[in-house]
Amino acid sequence: MSGAGVVVSSARPPEGRAVARAWRTTLRVLPLHLLAVLLVAGCGGSPAPSGQPAPADATPPVAATPAATPGVPSEMTGIDLLFLSMMAGHTEQTLEIVRLVRDRLTDDELRTLVAAVEATETDELATARGWLAQAGRSARADDHAGHGTGPAQLARLRDAPDTEVDEVLIEVLSAHQQAAADLARAHQAAGTDARVLDLARRVEQSRSAQVALMAGRPG
Repeated sequence: MSGAGVVVSSARPPEGRAVARAWRTTLRVLPLHLLAVLLVAGCGGSPAPSGQPAPADATPPVAATPAATPGVPSEMTGIDLLFLSMMAGHTEQTLEIVRLVRDRLTDDELRTLVAAVEATETDELATARGWLAQAGRSARADDHAGHGTGPAQLARLRDAPDTEVDEVLIEVLSAHQQAAADLARAHQAAGTDARVLDLARRVEQSRSAQVALMAGRPG
């Protein structure tokens, strides 16, 4: 996923380092199920208007469609649209992953996290598709080809014995979400539209938090 065809610096600005430090502090003091609830809570409301990105210490929601901001001029360039298209394809696959195993997981906290991922990314997918539609573009399969979880990994999930499904999910989903975080981080250095940049920032934060949470699970 990080090979999205755009070469950008992955170095984080001071603001990004502050956000990362804040998330690491949160991870140390909150139990997993509360963090999962926080991830779900980020789904409601409206995205930041173009030209007015949300402050770094806020966690604005991502669920609202572009209809919630009528009259906002589009500043999306080709790189913004490519990011949205790739993220839409990646998110569709995330939903496929969690739906393959959500009813088979044995770890209650892992099930809570998976439910949060499904709720959050369902809303993010609607947002990305809506912005793409406004720009006259739909998510294209070729934009995401070669960057997601492969058929072999999906087959591992599908065929995993009940005693191993938690462990396999952690392995597959961690790699998948890390790829999303890497793509979102890269776009923050390359994108131009404030709404898309804000979405990329929140995608990086949430996926990085999910990867950290899964790293602490048994398996």
